[in-house]
Amino acid sequence: MADSMGAEPALEGVDVTEVRIPVTGNCGWTGCAECTAGSINAIVYRPVGVSTSPAYLHFHGGGFWLGGGLDVLRAGAAVHAARARDLGIVVIDVDYRMAPDHKFPLPVEDCYTALTWVASNAGQLGVDPARLAVGGGSAGGALTAGVTLMSRDRGGPALSAQVLNIPATDSGCNTASMRLFAEGYVMTRQNALEMWDMYLASPADAYDPYASPMHASNLGGLPPALVVLGDYDVLRDEGAAYARRLVDDGVTVTMRRLPQAHGAALPENGPETERLIDEVLRANLLRN
Repeated sequence: MADSMGAEPALEGVDVTEVRIPVTGNCGWTGCAECTAGSINAIVYRPVGVSTSPAYLHFHGGGFWLGGGLDVLRAGAAVHAARARDLGIVVIDVDYRMAPDHKFPLPVEDCYTALTWVASNAGQLGVDPARLAVGGGSAGGALTAGVTLMSRDRGGPALSAQVLNIPATDSGCNTASMRLFAEGYVMTRQNALEMWDMYLASPADAYDPYASPMHASNLGGLPPALVVLGDYDVLRDEGAAYARRLVDDGVTVTMRRLPQAHGAALPENGPETERLIDEVLRANLLRN
């Protein structure tokens, strides 16, 4: 198990610990501090008084290049602590090396490594390795989809659920919603094109399903999915298309559309995404 980095100030009913997870591979830059460190940050939220529980790994969004670092992870403490406390599960918020310095496949490999680390250290973490779920929003949704494919293709760790919140799933950026909401709806089509340009190391990577999951030849054998879409989001149609692909290949899918632009929930709908996530995790992680 990675060394503890110390605990956040106590949150009622939850123990919060910062850890480092060993990772491998490097970006090829001599002296890259992140690659030299050989580890990534994560924050573990554990409900007090629960000895062994399911675990939910969260991968943050940010276009593969924004939103990293402990300060950003700490900003999500209230949401993750509430989920850990209310559901009685361990929530692990995972950082990863980010583009453009760290291009595909390093970010998604970091996320998959975090999953294998949790499974391997389940006893020390107080986690049931048979009840694991992954999730994230936007680019974090792309990473989640990539991790679920890796888990299936590499023989585990087995997953009980995946949460795809306003996910990026197709590097082509050529859907109807990309054109309809290309400007003026928080995330623009140009933002999406730049995001993929920073993330992908070569043109061939655009067709790698671990980067752009719509290019997977088959989605069978993946865990039940929640797919949350925004009515006015450039990523709406690719998320819906991915959900349909999952259903066509026999995966159980709960899909919901909310009246929001990319990552900008209306005040009356802000809690709705979190409620949907809790429902799916409760149904798939807290089963008898």
